[in-house]
Amino acid sequence: MKVRILSMLIVLAVLASSITACIGTDSFLVKVMKLAPQDTYMITCVNLQTAVEDPEFNYVYDYMIDELTYTMGDIDVSDVTDAAIIETDFDYIYILMGNFDLRDIRDYLTELEFVDGEYKEVEIWTDDYDYAVAFIGNTIVAGDTDTVEACIRRHKNEQSSAYDNVDMKSVADKMPAAVVHVVFGPDVTYNFEVLSGGLCLRNSTSGDDVLDASGWLKFDSAMSAEDAMIEDIEDNLGWEFGITDVEARQSGQFIEFTGDM
Repeated sequence: MKVRILSMLIVLAVLASSITACIGTDSFLVKVMKLAPQDTYMITCVNLQTAVEDPEFNYVYDYMIDELTYTMGDIDVSDVTDAAIIETDFDYIYILMGNFDLRDIRDYLTELEFVDGEYKEVEIWTDDYDYAVAFIGNTIVAGDTDTVEACIRRHKNEQSSAYDNVDMKSVADKMPAAVVHVVFGPDVTYNFEVLSGGLCLRNSTSGDDVLDASGWLKFDSAMSAEDAMIEDIEDNLGWEFGITDVEARQSGQFIEFTGDM
C-alpha cells in the first residue's frame, strides 16, 4: 500500500499550482483530516478543478480520473472538484468533493445492488462485500463499511480525527494553498524519525518543467531536529522526496525545506 500511494504522489506532483496563500480552516485538506483516523498513515489531497483548467497537465488529470473511475465506478467525475486518499494501516478511504447529482449516483449504486440506509442520520449505501458509500453534504466517502461509519462518527465529533492529532495538525497549519497536499505520520520517512511531516507542490513558472516543492518535518525535540540538520540533510531530503536543489532550515522542532521537482 505504501508503494502505491507514494508512486501516485510522484505522478500527481505535476498537478501543482502557483497559489501561495495559506490554507484556511475550511480547506479541503482540513475537511479530509477531520474525517480521517487520528493515527492515519498518510493523506493525499488533489484539487482536480484547478488541474483540469491547465492544459499542460491534461494527461495527469486523465490519470487521476482513471483512478477515481476504477475506485468509485461509473460516476460523473467531471463534477469532482477535489479528491483525497486516506491511508491507514489496514485500508484506504476515498473522499470526493464536488457538485454531484446524487440521483445519478443512487441509480448507479442501485444497479450495483447496493442497499440504501442511514447511519447517524447520514445516508449510507452498502453491498454484500462490506463496502460502503456515504454522502456527507457535498462529500462522498467510500471504503469498508466499518471505516466509513467511523468517518461519520468523526464528522459527528464523536471520535478523534487526524485534525485532533497535534503533530499532523501543526504541519497542516504551515502549508500554503496548492493543488497537491500530503500529510503523513511517523512511519513514512526512512531517513528521519519524525512525529509528522508534509509536502506540497506548486508551479511558479508554467512550462519550465520544474515544480516548486515545500515540506515540513516535525521532530520530537529541537535537539533531534538539529541532529538531523547535521547529517547531510539536503542529500537525505533529496533521496526521501525525489527533489533537487534542496535548501533546509531549522525552526525549533521543525525542519522546513524547499526544492525543485
